[in-house]
Amino acid sequence: MPESPTEALLVSTALKQPRKSAKGASFRVDLQGLRALAVLLVMCYHIWFSKVSGGVDIFLMLSAFFLTSSTARRIARGERPKLITGWLHRFSRLIPQAITVIITVIIAAWILLPSSRWMDLIDQSRASFLYKQNWYLANHQVDYYAFNTDSASPLQHFWSLSIQGQIFILWPVVLAFSALVWKLFFKRLNFAWVAGTVFSLIFIGSLAFSINITANNQQVAYFHTGARLWEFALGSLLALALPWLSTMPEKARRVAGWVGLATIIGSGAVLDVQGQFPGFMALIPTLAAAMVIAAPAPLSWANPSGLLSLKPLVKLGDLSYGMYLWHWPMLVLYLEVSGKDHASFLDGAVLIIAAIAASWVSTNFIEKPANNWQNSFNFPHWVPTRGVKVISQVAVVALGLCIANLAVTAWTNNVAHRSAVAAAQSVADNPGATASDDWDPSPAALTLPLATELEDEWQSPGTSCAGANNPDDERIMFCEQGGNFDGAPDLVLLGDSHMQHWSEAATDAVEKSGGSWVMVFHPGCRYGSDADRSEPECADFQDAAKKYVTNLAPKMVMTTATKTVAETADDGRTPGEQEAMVDHYAEGIQPFLDAGSRVIAMRDTPRYTYSIAECVDNNAKHPETCDGSAAEALAAKNPVDEFLATHDYGKQVVSLDMTGLLCPDGVCKAVIGNVSTYLDDSHLSKTFVVSAKRQFAEAFNQATGGL
Repeated sequence: MPESPTEALLVSTALKQPRKSAKGASFRVDLQGLRALAVLLVMCYHIWFSKVSGGVDIFLMLSAFFLTSSTARRIARGERPKLITGWLHRFSRLIPQAITVIITVIIAAWILLPSSRWMDLIDQSRASFLYKQNWYLANHQVDYYAFNTDSASPLQHFWSLSIQGQIFILWPVVLAFSALVWKLFFKRLNFAWVAGTVFSLIFIGSLAFSINITANNQQVAYFHTGARLWEFALGSLLALALPWLSTMPEKARRVAGWVGLATIIGSGAVLDVQGQFPGFMALIPTLAAAMVIAAPAPLSWANPSGLLSLKPLVKLGDLSYGMYLWHWPMLVLYLEVSGKDHASFLDGAVLIIAAIAASWVSTNFIEKPANNWQNSFNFPHWVPTRGVKVISQVAVVALGLCIANLAVTAWTNNVAHRSAVAAAQSVADNPGATASDDWDPSPAALTLPLATELEDEWQSPGTSCAGANNPDDERIMFCEQGGNFDGAPDLVLLGDSHMQHWSEAATDAVEKSGGSWVMVFHPGCRYGSDADRSEPECADFQDAAKKYVTNLAPKMVMTTATKTVAETADDGRTPGEQEAMVDHYAEGIQPFLDAGSRVIAMRDTPRYTYSIAECVDNNAKHPETCDGSAAEALAAKNPVDEFLATHDYGKQVVSLDMTGLLCPDGVCKAVIGNVSTYLDDSHLSKTFVVSAKRQFAEAFNQATGGL
C-alpha cells in the first residue's frame, strides 16, 4: 500500500536460489491487482456491511513482502543496509497523501462534526501523523468514561498505517541485524536462511502473543503492534522463500493460487474478522494471499495472475494507498451529515467512486509531484550535490509534519478561545437549576458545559478512601470519602455511575450538615441487579461492596433503586413502561438494614437514545428540540413507591425522587438555566448538579428528615 508502484512490483529473484527458479528481477503486475482487490474488499465491507474483510491484513503482509524483497536483494549483493536513507525514502512517499487526508479531515470535522468530538479528534490527528494511532485506540478501548466510543472516528483507519509506519522503522533494523550476523558468522550460507531464521522467531513469538491477547482482550489486540508483527514476518518469510517456492510443481501452485484468491474474496463474509482477529484466524486471509503470490507469475488466464493483471485492477492498484486513506473519512462524514447509520447500495457506490477520484487527485497532484521534486531537487551549482536527495526527503517529511501540526494547533487554539470566553461569563449567564422564573438569558452567552470540556464533567468530589474506610478487598476499585468522620460514616453512596453523577450535590448536603460520607461505585454495575452480574467484575464488586458497606454500618446508604432504559422494547413497550425496580433490590439492601442502616432508594434518571450534550451543541439556538417527555421516559408512578407499599420497612427505607427537578411540568429539559443537564445520553453534567445543590439538599432532607 505505501510503496511506490515500481517498488511494489519489483520482486527479488536475485538472492541465491535453486537453479530451476527464474533468474533476474521480474515485475509482478498481478500484485498491483492483488492490492487493488484487497482495498476494494476493505471499502465494500466497510461501506455496505459495516464490518471488516481481512484486506488490511493482506496489506500489512504485502508491505513487509515488498520491503524485504528489495532490501534482502541488496544485502545479498553485498550492499550495506541503508537505515536512515531507507526510512526517509519510505516516509517521504507516505507522508504527502497522509497529511493531505488528515488536514482535510480536520477542516471537515471542524465544520461538520459536533464539538463534543473535537478533543478526541485533535488527539487522534496528532496520533495519526505521528504514526501512533493504533496505541491511542488501544488505550481508549477499555475506558468507560471516554466519550464517543460508539462513534466512528474519520481517522480511525490510520491504526493500520501507524503499525505499518512502526514496522517500516523496525524492519530495516531487523534486516540490518540479520545482515551483520550473516556477514560475521554465516557468510557461507544463503542470506535468506539467516534472515528467515530471525523472521521465523518473530513470527512464532508474535503469533503466540496474538492468539493469547486476542482470546483475553480482543479489542486491544486488534490495534496492538505486537499482535500484528507476525503478519509482517509472514510477508518477509514469503519474500525470502519465493525463489524456492517457484520450483514447486506449477500445477499445484496454480490450484493453490485460485484457492487462495477465492479465500481472500470470501474471508470477510465467512469469518468474524472484527471479533476474532488478529489471532490465528488472521492466518486464513494472509496465507491465502501468500498462495496467490506463490502461484505462477506468467499472465495467463489459467493463473490467478491473469485475472489480477487486468488493466483496471492494475490502475486501481496504483491508487490503492489513496483509496484506503480517503474512503473511511468520506464514509464517516457522510453518515454523520446524512444522519444515516449505514449507506445504501447507491450511496456506497458513489462513495467508492468518490474515494477513487480523490485518490487519483491526491496521487497525481500531491504524491507524485512531491516524489518528482525529491528526484529533481537542485541546489546552485556551487553547492556540493552529495546528499541532495536526502535533504529533499527530509524537507518533505518535515514540511508535511509541520503543516499537519499547524492545522491541529489552529484547531486547538480555537477550542481554547471558546473556553476562555465561556470562563469569562458571569454566574448570571449560566445559573442552571438556580434560575428564577423571570430569568432572562443573554443571547450571546454560551451554554455550559462546553461540549469540548465534557471530560471534566464526571464527578469525583472527595479523596481516596483511607484509614478505617479503606476497603481491603481488591474487587472494590472506586472508593472516595469526605466530611468529618467520628466513627462510621453518616452516608454511603453505593452503586454505579448513576449514583456517582449525583455525588457533588449529595456529598455537599452531608458536609454542610457536619457529617461524613463514603462513595463506593463501579461503572456500569447497578447494585442489587442480578442482570448486571453477568459481567464478572460487576458480580465481584457487588459481593465485595455488600460486605464492605455492611461492616461499615453507616447511618444511611443511598442506592439507585430503579432502572431506566432508552430504547423501545421489541414488544412495543415504551422506555417509561419498562422502568422497574432493580431486580433483587430487596435482597441486596437487607444486610444493610440488618446492620441498622437506613436505605435511601433513589429513582433513576431518564435515559436518551442520543447525546444531550451533542444535541444541544448542534441546536444552540433551539435547545428545546433536545427535550424529552417524562411520560415517555419514566413510569407513570415511581416504582420505588410501589415497592415500599408492598414491603413493611417503615421509615428504614425511604424514597428519593429528583424527577421534578429534571423534568418540570412533564418535560425532561436538555438545558436549564443555560446549563446542559446531561453530559451524554444518560449521565448528568457536573455543572448542572453543582447548580442544583440546594434543590437536592431540600429533597434529601425532606425524604430522610436530615442527618
